[in-house]
Amino acid sequence: MTAVSTDAPAPLPDAVRALLQVADADTLLRDAESLAAALTDAGWTPEVESGRFGTDDGDLLSSAWAPNVSVFFEGDETEIRMRAQAVASFLSSRPERWSFRTDGDDWSGWTLHDTRWTMGDWMATYPLEWRGGDVVISLYVRPDHQPGKVLAPANLHLAIEREDTPEDGLPRDDDRARRVLRAGSVIDRWYLAGEQELPDDVITALENDPDSRVRAAAESERWYRERTVTGPPPSPDGEGPGRPGPPAHFSAR
Repeated sequence: MTAVSTDAPAPLPDAVRALLQVADADTLLRDAESLAAALTDAGWTPEVESGRFGTDDGDLLSSAWAPNVSVFFEGDETEIRMRAQAVASFLSSRPERWSFRTDGDDWSGWTLHDTRWTMGDWMATYPLEWRGGDVVISLYVRPDHQPGKVLAPANLHLAIEREDTPEDGLPRDDDRARRVLRAGSVIDRWYLAGEQELPDDVITALENDPDSRVRAAAESERWYRERTVTGPPPSPDGEGPGRPGPPAHFSAR
């Protein structure tokens, strides 16, 4: 793997660096409690929606079944290339921990203005991938112009998942969902609210949970399920679009 190009000196955001430093199956991707604790310690702020965290300029989605994390950045195409190369440089500078591979082009060492950035079908491009600590880290970039497709801002997607997660994810488990509902912590239930295909009785119980953070997450999930267009959830008073205030930071275990 080639070194990052010298004309891309973008620093790695602190929250991303801290996340990558704890990216293993035992520290970050063990369970809901580990996810929430590691993410908040790394500088990510929990939001209303289940599993969603944020920083000033990035979004993070996470799930506890199976544990995984996805970080997203959108912006200027050159900035996205610089950020992606900064992530690649950080990971590849630690060969004792991370093993690199890709089935596609290794763009980590291209100059920012290399014509190859604008060639080919990036929607079908294979990610750069690193393995270590029983996790797989995948790094994708997308340009802000895709010939023949809808225009969209350039974006970066950094995915972290357990190496033992099945390709199609873990199957629906209603018994587990009810156990989490009965005996799980607030964090467990907050993550549970974001899972797909929950039994109706579990959804109803989450919407009536004694903790306001769980109720807000469950209500937000219902709002999204019942609508086919993207938009902000209704305000707490029902008067037009809005968003409830973010939940309090989860305390460490």
